[in-house]
Amino acid sequence: MVTVFSGDAFLAGRAFARAARDTAAQGGFELVRLGEGLDAASLREALGQGGLFGQPLVALDLDTAFAGMGSAATSERNAVMTQLEAAPADVVVLVLDSAATPARQRRWRALGKLEHLPTPRYGNLVRWLRAELDAAGIRTRGDVAATLADLFGDDLPGIVAELSKLRVLDETFTPERVTELVHRPAARNAFQLIDAVMAGDAAVAFETLDALLQSGEPPIRIMAAFAWQVDLVAGCVGLRDDDPDVDQGRAAAALKANPFPTGKALAIAARLDEAALSELVATVVEADVAMKRGADPVWRLQACVLRAARMMAARRAAPGPGPAGGAGA
Repeated sequence: MVTVFSGDAFLAGRAFARAARDTAAQGGFELVRLGEGLDAASLREALGQGGLFGQPLVALDLDTAFAGMGSAATSERNAVMTQLEAAPADVVVLVLDSAATPARQRRWRALGKLEHLPTPRYGNLVRWLRAELDAAGIRTRGDVAATLADLFGDDLPGIVAELSKLRVLDETFTPERVTELVHRPAARNAFQLIDAVMAGDAAVAFETLDALLQSGEPPIRIMAAFAWQVDLVAGCVGLRDDDPDVDQGRAAAALKANPFPTGKALAIAARLDEAALSELVATVVEADVAMKRGADPVWRLQACVLRAARMMAARRAAPGPGPAGGAGA
């Protein structure tokens, strides 16, 4: 019987390792691992040998066996798959092929069982995180899963490593507590930065930016996080133009974003009109392009943040209609 694991490299690799461990623990099997140096001859030998402690359980790590080989691995991989097609029906074989193409997936399904585990994204990522939190026995109050998705994105190994740390702490976690514990300042403070900019508070904006830089965050990464938040706010402004009552769930679905940051972006969007948004986006784009063309990244980032904050302060101080309405509305 052949079982193959494909999809996200981390999820497929974890499922493959768990299957090898759990099957071997049942007894009656002798685990044979094949990875680096795997070829059809070594596989044929492993499939044909009888173990002292039971029948062989063959675990084939194709990710390791053919790493870095590119198209050169095709013929060797095909030879391994052909050898598996001739394997005795009573031999248990586990295969890790996370990067299996659709064609290989079809061939694996013809050989046995394929467990395809794609990288969870957007709403699926939050649902996956909730299942991981439950499986780890971590107590939560509030949408901790959405918070972790906001902080880590699709860095699944980073998420699982963080859950291992949270698991040893005997407490009930809130989004605020998780944010405090997770050392991801660029993601954590990007909304603090944009909140200060939107408030026109140049001093707080600069202090927040300086704290990020002092923590060792690269300016390019801070700029990327800030630009992403601005882009999300722009999307929310557009949605509010079509439907002023759009809520967090519908906005997140429309923008294919996580609900947690989308809710914050909606709150900011409610304070912006189209003219203010256009000025903000133009400022961010100008700084981003300059940094990519080789301008001093720290200076350009600082100038962008201060210019945007001062621009917003001037708009708030100017008479006339604003985001909240006015005499000419």
